[in-house]
Amino acid sequence: MADAELTCDTWVIMTTVPHTRRAQARTTAIESLRALTISHHTASLEELERLALSPAARDALARRLEGVGIDAVLLATCNRTELYWISGGREVDEMVHAALRGAGEPDELPGEHLTGLEALAAVTHLFRVACGLESLVLGEAEILGQVRSALESAERAGLTGFLPALFRSALRTGRQARSETRIGQGALSIASAAVRALAQGTDLKGATVVVVGAGMTGTKAARHLSAERVGRLVLLNRTIQRARETATELKAEAAPLETLPRWLELADAVLLAVDVATPLLTPETLRRALGARSGQPLAVIDLSLPRAADPRCGSLPGITLSDLSALEHTVTHDRALREREIARVEALLARERAIFEMQTREAAVRPMVSELRRRAEAIRRREVARALATGPLDAAGIERLTRRLVDRLLHAPSEALRRDDDLTRDPEQAHTLRRVFGLLGAGDEGRRRDGPA
Repeated sequence: MADAELTCDTWVIMTTVPHTRRAQARTTAIESLRALTISHHTASLEELERLALSPAARDALARRLEGVGIDAVLLATCNRTELYWISGGREVDEMVHAALRGAGEPDELPGEHLTGLEALAAVTHLFRVACGLESLVLGEAEILGQVRSALESAERAGLTGFLPALFRSALRTGRQARSETRIGQGALSIASAAVRALAQGTDLKGATVVVVGAGMTGTKAARHLSAERVGRLVLLNRTIQRARETATELKAEAAPLETLPRWLELADAVLLAVDVATPLLTPETLRRALGARSGQPLAVIDLSLPRAADPRCGSLPGITLSDLSALEHTVTHDRALREREIARVEALLARERAIFEMQTREAAVRPMVSELRRRAEAIRRREVARALATGPLDAAGIERLTRRLVDRLLHAPSEALRRDDDLTRDPEQAHTLRRVFGLLGAGDEGRRRDGPA
């Protein structure tokens, strides 16, 4: 369960470059996408912590990439660091690698931990990340916020084109994975399972919840409670300063551990996540508090090991007690449920990736199609004006006009075919040209797939 309890901050930077250089460097082709990733799949958690880029290193990396006019998105959590960029060739890729080496401390981001991805493989990976398939906690929802932050950062920086479109598609795919499958259903950590259990029996938005312990588990539980917009959240800890730091982040209250008896009289729920040799809560402690509660029920959830609440507390009237054994059953059940959804998510991902590929191809050819139509329209207008200049059109005039239109429209491609022998001698290029001009017969595609007779 230790892996599921990890928490960390998330950071995202979007490099920005002047629009003139960016226009020269960017291409919308999926084939030009590159990515480097280091994650819990390739490095231990201790190594990931050591290799994480400091704020100064992130700023240095942004400056280096901006200086050479490379569009890139850097997305990282405590379990991954990933850089996506548009490649203009080997020289651009080498500059990215040099920028990464120069941004970090000595020995940061060593090559043996880095995985390089190109083109469609990089697209697929980002989609899997957004769907939670690459997360340490399968299907976790926090990654959606991280992808969204990257997209918003890109849009604020004025970046347009392929990378923002890629992240929008990844974000949409991640949302669909959670709405169309059960990959995000249930709780996968003890802390989230505890909050889920509380929510089933307590109106959290109107409740006072006390979290005892500001360590890793207690802090994560407090964050889940804050996300649920609990009415009043109070953090208790032996070291009051640590409780205050977390409380400030979550806009909660902090109090010393010694005040627990008073909070037992006021709270609707108490969540215990502490390391103690003897229980903090005993039947005697709770009996003293029950007299001041006027029959109000109290939910107690004990995430501590050894237990911080004496098991006999659960037999007191008005007290509901849950411990790790019950919550671990919930976590195990939910993990199995999510694992059964992987195949459905992968099928959805394949569908959305195909849509993204089609949209990318359309975006790439759209300017060419628009220019082709503009030129054809200019020719049409010019020839119609020329024909009408001699008077009303009769049948012979219409014949001359349409012949001239055909001649003018086909002049440029006909000359290109005459001048470039490779266009007609290369079977692949010849087939592409016939397809573009609509010259393929009903059996041509089949004959091409089967080879020469």
